[in-house]
Amino acid sequence: MGSIPEIVSYLEFGRAELLQSVAGLSHREMTQIPTFDDWTVKDVLAHIIGWDQWTLEILPLILQNRAGEIAGINPDVLNQQTVKIWRDKPLSEVLSTIHTTHRQILDIIAGLDHIEIDTRRARGEQTITIRSYVIDIMVEHERQHAEQIHQWREALDSSINPQKIKQALAQNRARVLAAIEGLNEDDLLDKTAAGTWSVKDVIGHLADWEQRMLKGARHIHNPELKAVSPVSAGENILDWNEVMAAKQAKRPWPEVIADLTETRQALRDFLAQLKPRDWSKRGPYPWPHAQGTLAELIGDIAAHDAEHLLDLEEWHRQKINE
Repeated sequence: MGSIPEIVSYLEFGRAELLQSVAGLSHREMTQIPTFDDWTVKDVLAHIIGWDQWTLEILPLILQNRAGEIAGINPDVLNQQTVKIWRDKPLSEVLSTIHTTHRQILDIIAGLDHIEIDTRRARGEQTITIRSYVIDIMVEHERQHAEQIHQWREALDSSINPQKIKQALAQNRARVLAAIEGLNEDDLLDKTAAGTWSVKDVIGHLADWEQRMLKGARHIHNPELKAVSPVSAGENILDWNEVMAAKQAKRPWPEVIADLTETRQALRDFLAQLKPRDWSKRGPYPWPHAQGTLAELIGDIAAHDAEHLLDLEEWHRQKINE
């Protein structure tokens, strides 16, 4: 690994190992579930950005033979500060920055004479080189975190509980049906049931999304099937929901409820054929810039029911008390 292209390739290899370890993770997995201690995957990537930025500060000093001016640093303090800075920033910004800072480091290394990589420079009582103080440590650091994330992912996959997910689906379905049982036509069309939506609007909305999510689940299970295009209303899900609600409003109630019933039977049939290992398969979700496991996508169907149940059940209680 003497030439500059070889060194650059080695640095690219280290970063690729790290990024491959997080490939396919959902937003929830990257931002909400701790990998170790209280750090999420996003925090780990932010931590790497912090060290990239520190490297960009010290490389010019080393190259100017001013290594003795590199200030001492407490790694724990730097880690805490960096994670805190990035914790409230969007994941997309973290993912963008981790590419940007690494590219800046590669650009500096690529512009060096390979002899500079191993030139010995004094830093107090320590003698350092760019290879020993920057390159080797940087790559080893990234590979260590990549291995930690791989191990965490294995544990995460093994914790998937299909029965619990299916139970949540069944319970929420039963609650949806109970919340609309015995309603007359006026009740079904009452636009105060959920904000400005009627019961019919909500049921049509649930059917629309469950159909898309089922198609997405089928693609994850069998990638040879056509992927579902993300919502297209300017990538604004709220706009898409209103467009679909307007279409459902033109349909009679028997068609709308039959749509939901048939979709839910199709989902049950799909789940019945899954093998335990299928639940941890990963792929794209039917909304913009999202991906994850089949298990999480199915869980999102149950969560979507629960979200609208709050409105339906409260409205139903009010109707009963009138």
